[in-house]
Amino acid sequence: MGANAQTAVPVFTSGQVLTAAQVTQINTGVPVFADSTARTAAFGGSGEKVLAEGQFAYLESDNITYYYDGAAWQPVATSGLQVASFTEYQASGTAGGTSTTGSFLKRVLNTTLTNTITGCTLTSSVIALPAGTYSVFASSAFIFSQSTQIRLQNTSDASTAISGIVTFSNDANNDPTAVLAGTFTIAATKNFELQYRVERAQSSDGLGRNLNYDNNCFSTIQIQKVA
Repeated sequence: MGANAQTAVPVFTSGQVLTAAQVTQINTGVPVFADSTARTAAFGGSGEKVLAEGQFAYLESDNITYYYDGAAWQPVATSGLQVASFTEYQASGTAGGTSTTGSFLKRVLNTTLTNTITGCTLTSSVIALPAGTYSVFASSAFIFSQSTQIRLQNTSDASTAISGIVTFSNDANNDPTAVLAGTFTIAATKNFELQYRVERAQSSDGLGRNLNYDNNCFSTIQIQKVA
């Protein structure tokens, strides 16, 4: 809990002498709480302010300011687009690696190109997204993989958020690109993986052919928070 976090929103009475700690709390401006549980407990109790429409509150757990609309807490809209873009970059001379059959497996995402979504992180190819509605586009490279598909998997709930278009390649000189696009809504922070499944395994470069031009890009995902 940070230095500005509080556990109550007090009501002061006429003529009451305030302590230095109480004045300091007022000077924080918008009330700050550790999480939504602390926020809920801070209103309506003995000596506490009654929650009403127009109240603001900041949650450390979300790093977001909320307002109360009379029925529920809503996040304050931020200016500009909230977008995140992650990719797999490998050095020139490095292939994408061996593709494996039998189940959906995680694709590598090792580089953040941009991330302005509050609460969104990339850790070991796992994307964490806070509550909201998202529009997503992703693509991944393959070689000679026969039937191929990628998906965006909600690993927190073991559910598929978006299924990609099925592609097919039956030629060692054919490099298919699997893509997905769609939208989804989550009510709380969830973890996601960009996953693939192939019908045919390919050693060394099944997940992308090496080119000695520049950095090799084998997977990419663009995410926009729309609500």
